[in-house]
Amino acid sequence: MKLADQVAIVTGGGGGLGESICLCLAEEGAHIVVSDVKLDLAEGVSKKVEAMGRRSIAIETDVRYSGQVKELMDKTLGSFGKIDILVCCAGVHEVTLKGPSDPPGLIENITEEDWNRTMDINLKGVFLCNRAIAPYFKQQRKGKIINISSIAGRVGNEIMPHYCASKAGMNIFTQSVALQLAPYNVNVNTVCPGMIYTSLFETRGSKAMAATFPQFRDMGPREIFDALIQAQIPLKRPQTGESIGKAVVFFASSDSQEITGQALNVDGGFVLS
Repeated sequence: MKLADQVAIVTGGGGGLGESICLCLAEEGAHIVVSDVKLDLAEGVSKKVEAMGRRSIAIETDVRYSGQVKELMDKTLGSFGKIDILVCCAGVHEVTLKGPSDPPGLIENITEEDWNRTMDINLKGVFLCNRAIAPYFKQQRKGKIINISSIAGRVGNEIMPHYCASKAGMNIFTQSVALQLAPYNVNVNTVCPGMIYTSLFETRGSKAMAATFPQFRDMGPREIFDALIQAQIPLKRPQTGESIGKAVVFFASSDSQEITGQALNVDGGFVLS
C-alpha cells in the first residue's frame, strides 16, 4: 500500500467528493481525519474508514475560522501524533436562485453574500488550512498538501464567475505556497476535477444551467448533465469521485515526489493545458 500508516486530514470529507477521497486514501493504507462542517456526516464516513481496517476520527470544522482550523490540527496531532497529508476539499458554489429564466451567474445577479461565502470557504479556507499546517511540515521537513480546485479555475464560464475566481485564486495560491515550502521537502499541488454528478449539481447547478441556457429549460438534472458530457468532454464520460481520489493518492504518495506547484486536470480532456 502506497500510504501505509500515514495520517491524512481531509476537509469537506463528510460526503460526495470528499468522502471518495477519504476512502481512496484509506484503501492505500492511510489513517483518516474526516473534517466537515456537519459532524454527523463526518462520523458516517469515519465509520466507513474504520470498517476498512484504518484508524479514523471525525472533527467538526468550519474552515472559514482560524480557531477551528487550529483545533483541527491540534486534535489530529493529539490523536495520531503526526500529520503526513492535508487535503483541502471543502468547497461551495453559492448562488441565489431567482426566477426560472433569470440566470444566477449574471454579474448583476451575484449577491455580495454569494461572493463572500464562496470566497470564504473555497479560498480563505484553503489559505487558513495551508497556513496552519506549514510550520509543522517545515519542522518535520516533509509533507504533502493537495488542494482540490476545479476546471472552473482553469477556464472561465458564464454561469459561475465567482466560483471560477475562487478556484483560479486557489491554483495560483498553491503555486506560491509550493515555492515557499519546496526547501523543506514539502510538495503542494492541486487537483482540478472535471464534471461529476453530485447532489449540488442536481439541486442547484442544473437549475442554474436551465436558467442560463434555453435548450436546457425543459430537461431534468440528469438529462442536462448527460448533454453537457456529450457536448464538452472529449472522452464522452463523466468523472467520478474515485477518479479524483486516485489522483489525490498519487500526489500524496512518493510517486509524485518530484512534482510540486502543479494543477492536474482530471476532466476527460475538457481542458487541454
